[in-house]
Amino acid sequence: MSSEEIVYRLMQLKRSSPWQLLLRIQEYILFITTCAMVTILGLVVVCRYILRVDLFGFDEIVMISAFWMYFIGSSYAMEKREHVKVDLLERMLPLRGQRILRIFADVVQVLVALETMRLSIAYIINGINIWPTTSAWGIPLITSMCAVTVGFVLMAFYVVVQLLEDIYENNGDDGLGMVGGER
Repeated sequence: MSSEEIVYRLMQLKRSSPWQLLLRIQEYILFITTCAMVTILGLVVVCRYILRVDLFGFDEIVMISAFWMYFIGSSYAMEKREHVKVDLLERMLPLRGQRILRIFADVVQVLVALETMRLSIAYIINGINIWPTTSAWGIPLITSMCAVTVGFVLMAFYVVVQLLEDIYENNGDDGLGMVGGER
């Protein structure tokens, strides 16, 4: 399969209905969890400082919402390539060096993503075995543990796609997408 075919198939994948549906689901989860956290924290402030009543166990719901918001938000940022990165060195390099550095960074991200995904799956398995619950409401902590695993699985998926994009991006004729005169 040629580089052009791979790039074309990656573009098709990113434009596909399942990919777009996955992004919409992530956006929906981010919206719901953010609204839930803001609403609950607003109610806590009103109850505590105006009504002089304490809301029991609110932190458990906020914690679960926060886990989903953080990990789905991280995976969403990964898909959009809007995650935190330091690109000062990349900007100082010639185009060939930039591409090589980007591919190296992608490989490191793939390795880290795969390991964190493996660890998060072990975390879920352990959570299923011991079945911990929150102290106030008895909510199974598997609800927040799943957020970690789903987030890391999505991040691993997105970073593998990005690695393939960066390797096969068609700016030249070698596997690194180098422009012919830059070697």
